[in-house]
Amino acid sequence: MLLNKPMLNSAQLIKHMQEKGIKFEIINTNDAKYMLDNINYYFKVASYRVNFPKDNNGKYINLDFAYLTDLASIDMQLRDYLLDLSLDIEHGIKVLLLHQMSEDPNEDGYQIVQEFKKQFPKQYAHTLVNLKNNRYEKDMYLKHHEHIPVWIFMEIITFGTLSQFVDFYYSKHPYKRIRPVYNHLKFSKNIRNACAHSNPLLLNLFSEREFLPHPSGPVRSAARVIGVPNNYLNDLKINDLVSTFYLHKIIQSKKMSEHRVRQGHRLIDRFHRHEEWYADNTRLNSFFSVLNTMIDYLN
Repeated sequence: MLLNKPMLNSAQLIKHMQEKGIKFEIINTNDAKYMLDNINYYFKVASYRVNFPKDNNGKYINLDFAYLTDLASIDMQLRDYLLDLSLDIEHGIKVLLLHQMSEDPNEDGYQIVQEFKKQFPKQYAHTLVNLKNNRYEKDMYLKHHEHIPVWIFMEIITFGTLSQFVDFYYSKHPYKRIRPVYNHLKFSKNIRNACAHSNPLLLNLFSEREFLPHPSGPVRSAARVIGVPNNYLNDLKINDLVSTFYLHKIIQSKKMSEHRVRQGHRLIDRFHRHEEWYADNTRLNSFFSVLNTMIDYLN
């Protein structure tokens, strides 16, 4: 039977970390206490300790609390960056789909929504409920809820429903331009969801916990184009990031890509601000090396 862990205050948490071998030399205990009380919470900051080794007694080797807060900051900026890419992708996919449908003389913009509703009634109903409850778009609901055209539907669906709509649409119209979206959005969605829900990304890198035995053919092909070696694709996050950067490259404009490259390089520079802290950390350095390759690919 598992016993519940007691809730500890910040002073007790600091003592617990010290008992685990975590040092408070770069950031002293007073500043650490202020940080835990006002800036970030223990569970998130302490989660990054999995990136560092322990000795035979279960104590961390050469780990300062400052390393954990630094990684928490880097990870937050990484999530912000990848969420920006994801929003670019979402917008670009909607533009692509609407263009494709507007060029189809057999598509009136209403029938496709009704077909989606018939095949996925729960998702359609959920979309309507979200629209009805949106305090800023009540006029849109009142005007269109009985018969929604696809250009309105694209505006109100969630990212998850968009992914489902892509699969639905591609099964009906397997156009060449839609194929890469169909192949990669399911993986890119994982990155978007993690970022949107503020889930830490710099954890369990290249570990058995996130091991993908058989990367898909389209992801392997995209990795070759980007320049990411195949042996990295067994990591779940690298696999999903390859799809994210590949989609962004083929969907977004050159100017937007250039902007995201500059933004990405600032992120890489941020990681290297205290590179001596992570000089021996192979997994973190490998991750940011691969990330840098993917950022350069956008250019």
